[in-house]
Amino acid sequence: MKKIKHGICQILKSQMITTDYKEIFNLDKAILDEIDPEIHKLLSFWKSKENKISVYTSGSTGSPKKINIYKNQMIASAKNTLGYFEIKDNSTFLSCLPVKYIGGKMILIRAILSKSKIVLCKPSVNPINELDTEIDFIALTPLQLNSLLEKKNIFKKIKLAIIGGGLLSENLISKIQKLNTNFFQTYGMTETISHIAVRNLKNCTNKTPYKSLEDVKIESNKKNQLIINSKKLDIENLVTNDKVKILSTKEFLFLNRTDTMINSGGLKINPEEVENKILKSLGDNNFFIDKIKNDKFGEEIILIALKKIKIDLLIDSINLLKDKKIHPKKIYIVDKFIINDNQKIDKLKSKNYALKLKNIRTLTK
Repeated sequence: MKKIKHGICQILKSQMITTDYKEIFNLDKAILDEIDPEIHKLLSFWKSKENKISVYTSGSTGSPKKINIYKNQMIASAKNTLGYFEIKDNSTFLSCLPVKYIGGKMILIRAILSKSKIVLCKPSVNPINELDTEIDFIALTPLQLNSLLEKKNIFKKIKLAIIGGGLLSENLISKIQKLNTNFFQTYGMTETISHIAVRNLKNCTNKTPYKSLEDVKIESNKKNQLIINSKKLDIENLVTNDKVKILSTKEFLFLNRTDTMINSGGLKINPEEVENKILKSLGDNNFFIDKIKNDKFGEEIILIALKKIKIDLLIDSINLLKDKKIHPKKIYIVDKFIINDNQKIDKLKSKNYALKLKNIRTLTK
């Protein structure tokens, strides 16, 4: 692979740049824009006297929201992560998340504060073709992880990977168990300036808790919604849409998102639980569970699948579910899922696309 040297920076034809915490500020905007136009904006903000920056939420289940975050919050968040994982100075970070969003911003801020080398990759579902350098720290979405697992040799060069931005299926977790890379699932959102808790994915079960980072206090209300407080992050009584079980002052189990629950005739259905039950026998994650309005029951459970899925095997897996009440009543078949620019499935847009296509397989009740 041909390399073009630019100071300490190496520009690779595969839209990958190797630089460091100092040189990245000296790179031409045009060079950075080839990777991600938001990188130069973040760097300009970081070295300016401006104290706050606008960030968009991911919008994977609804419309993105714009909120303001502050430099002191970003510094506190980065130090929390660096401290928890004992990341030393002069490490090597790989950045492949869109810098428009908080996850992509924070991977760069952590690298800058730890005076580290930085490998910049163009964000995509499948961002890395090959690696010729050891990576100490990388952040991925579940969709990116699933793609990279098809190139397992890549993980031979990655020491630590954090996975955020969506729930992980049991099937995906099982695939990483034999790899030498340390994998952690993160819990957080834009409002918490990236993650505030992590969960070790090696040898984990559904009882393996999230552990909150330093200075983060957790509790729940009567609805079991997680409430977050942190003086350093300037977070006060942030009530989330997530239902949890508090195990201690530092540990909790994630149960479900209250805003994605399906209420069908008074029965509360957790879509992620149904997905995992189907995955156990199917082993193919080219589908997701959602809901549509139903005049009789209020909401109706549906399944949206890519057309490459083996439909007969999918139906067999659905029929293996003992509780008939959680069976999807319709399968909507699509040629593609719509991916947002945060490299996650945009479930709302994908569902609307499926409803428009009307390629439906109705299952017997």
